[in-house]
Amino acid sequence: MTTTNGYLLKGRIIDGTLNPPVENGALVIEGERIAWLGAARDLPPLYADRRLEVIDLPGRTLMPGLVDGHTHISFGEARSEEENALYTPVEFRTAKALYYAKKVLQAGVTSAFDAATTYNIAQAVRDAIDTGMFEGPRFAVSGKQLTNHQGLEDSFPNEMPFPVGQSAVLVKTREDLVEQIRFQVKDEIDAIKVSGSNDNLITPDALGSSAFTLEEFRIIAEETHRLGKLCSVHARSREAALWSAQAGFDNLFHASYIDDEGIEACLKNHCVITPTLTLLVNLVEAKQGNAGASGAAAFRAEIEAASVNLRRAYEAGVPLIAGSESGWSPVPYGQWHAREMELFVDLLGLTPLQAIHANTLAATRLLHRFGHEVGKLEAGRLADVLVVPGNPLDDIRLLQRPKSFDYIFKGGRPVDRTPPPPRQRKWYERTKIFLNGLYEYDETSGSGRLVQ
Repeated sequence: MTTTNGYLLKGRIIDGTLNPPVENGALVIEGERIAWLGAARDLPPLYADRRLEVIDLPGRTLMPGLVDGHTHISFGEARSEEENALYTPVEFRTAKALYYAKKVLQAGVTSAFDAATTYNIAQAVRDAIDTGMFEGPRFAVSGKQLTNHQGLEDSFPNEMPFPVGQSAVLVKTREDLVEQIRFQVKDEIDAIKVSGSNDNLITPDALGSSAFTLEEFRIIAEETHRLGKLCSVHARSREAALWSAQAGFDNLFHASYIDDEGIEACLKNHCVITPTLTLLVNLVEAKQGNAGASGAAAFRAEIEAASVNLRRAYEAGVPLIAGSESGWSPVPYGQWHAREMELFVDLLGLTPLQAIHANTLAATRLLHRFGHEVGKLEAGRLADVLVVPGNPLDDIRLLQRPKSFDYIFKGGRPVDRTPPPPRQRKWYERTKIFLNGLYEYDETSGSGRLVQ
């Protein structure tokens, strides 16, 4: 019988820490919070009189809702930099982001970190969800990432004005850095994001240098921390990872080419790394040999480097956080949020328990406002709970099948699992091309042929 008094869940408990699971556990939800959890045999008698709805399914595992450490809710599954920066009105982008937020929640992601936004859409989505207007994860959000001419987001020709729809703001002086940080804090962001290097998707020479100097990274970190915000950086190159870590950035995205000096700086300054390998692996698997500026060979090389360097960083004690980079077309919303755990196991040598920790409690380090409330099954925390069939410690991939989950709770309430209706793409969302290739004339056959 369904009641409004709460829930009593029974099953194996993986609490989000590195503690071994409780094989025959029980968890009580009252209101929006966890009231009690522990071994089922130790359940206090008082809960027998509370008329709780009992959920006791054979072979089930109870675990925290996932915390995705790298999303872009405003990107709309864009297929190119041009599509993301130039097309689609801001109003429609916002409506799409709210639509996609529900899909992210239905994948078992109850909290997420948004790593860069177009316009101020991420803030709007966060606030619309937090105020109860729409369904979605709890978001901590970055503003537009700070870039200069060598950064990831200044990807268009110099004669072209910097696009207003780009997910970055172009800074030209050190005074600009401080001004933009203060401006974004006024706009109520949770984190400052910096484009510390370029990217193989944009340019073939992405990994050779850092976009900002060590002194500039220090200016950014000091001002961001002075204002009480988290500081994160896109840092694929060795220098970008090293200098941002030395400057005291909280979170390094990617860091595929980090070396011993960079690892030492991370340990000294308590930095975490969010590798986001899912995007690279998906690009390679999709066999898009002409994807981006460098192509699949560059992505494979980066995966190989990351498999060595990030394993060494983790073994040295640098925390790793799992993130999907959902928002680009290789990583559609609601589909890949749990794959990073599999990659952490297969490529970086983590155990399944360590990988789950990276996608739950460890990731709350990116959620300064509310991280203490989520990510762990613990009395007093918000009841963000997954009830999943089987044991993810035996098969980490089962967390990639959210349609099979028995329940997804957010704040003590079961999430509506009804899929949102499919949507059609508007003409103005697409990159505008005449033809995907050249239609050449073949003199031998006397006919045309498409050459890509």
